[in-house]
Amino acid sequence: MANAAADPVGGVGDMGLHSRIGRGAGIVAVIAILSGAVTQPAWAAAATTRDLVVLDHERWLDTLKGTVKNYSKRSARDVTVIVKFLDKKKRALGTQRVTVGDLRSGDQASWSLAIGEKHRAAAQYQFETHAIWE
Repeated sequence: MANAAADPVGGVGDMGLHSRIGRGAGIVAVIAILSGAVTQPAWAAAATTRDLVVLDHERWLDTLKGTVKNYSKRSARDVTVIVKFLDKKKRALGTQRVTVGDLRSGDQASWSLAIGEKHRAAAQYQFETHAIWE
């Protein structure tokens, strides 16, 4: 009972506890927001900033296949996908390009690229898209 009288209700000791709980809740909220952003697919984030997006890709032996989509409100002519081939240490091995054709707004198309001999050691890929806009 003597301890209860020494620490008044709502005193400094109580405020310290509340501020620590508030900070802890804030940190948990930031972590939840960041983890939600990380689990979002890479192409979904790119779609808001780019008009042509490579949605997916897969490698079959010496062939790289993928899908590109036009998120713009305009039509795209002569759509081209440029593939940068990277080794395990993310060093560039070279680039190749494939012409997809024309894509209207909202359309998507598949593409296929025969991987050149010097790019076959690639472990990763980076994509760049180009088009003539109407």
